[in-house]
Amino acid sequence: MKKIRVSIATLLAGAGMMLMSSCIGSFGLFNKVLSWNQTATNDKWINEVIFVCLSIVPVYELSWFLDAVLFNSLEFWTGESPWAGVDVTVKGEKGEYHVKSTGNGYHVELLGSAASADFLFDEASKTWTMSENGKSTKLVQFVDGDNAKFYFGASEMTVNMANTLNLLAIR
Repeated sequence: MKKIRVSIATLLAGAGMMLMSSCIGSFGLFNKVLSWNQTATNDKWINEVIFVCLSIVPVYELSWFLDAVLFNSLEFWTGESPWAGVDVTVKGEKGEYHVKSTGNGYHVELLGSAASADFLFDEASKTWTMSENGKSTKLVQFVDGDNAKFYFGASEMTVNMANTLNLLAIR
């Protein structure tokens, strides 16, 4: 009886391995770390030093392990990478727009024209800006956990986000 159970378990394990083969995944986390490292500075030697440090610490090894064990499995079962960025085309009032996430925001371009804009988030100042034709315009700055400043040209308005969200929840 024990031999039959072992045989069935072995058969099920083998069938499971065959059914789940080619589930390598995109290794999104590892590739994001690698991509960041390649563009961390404009000097290839400093990027190499950063690479060696990240290998010793072991950032590369940990990101590879998390991808192999956790994130690629999630990608297999859900069909989407947890690390995938936005890359969509949406229809708008003036045509179709291509929206693609960047490392710190989004690049938006009107298809069929030269019109484009970048929406960028600066972590240090907690500010979203729009950059278009070399001109940068501040849109919103998160002051603290509850308040945000919205900019409208030369004027600005501070909004208590907690109260606003509570009002929206009541409606």
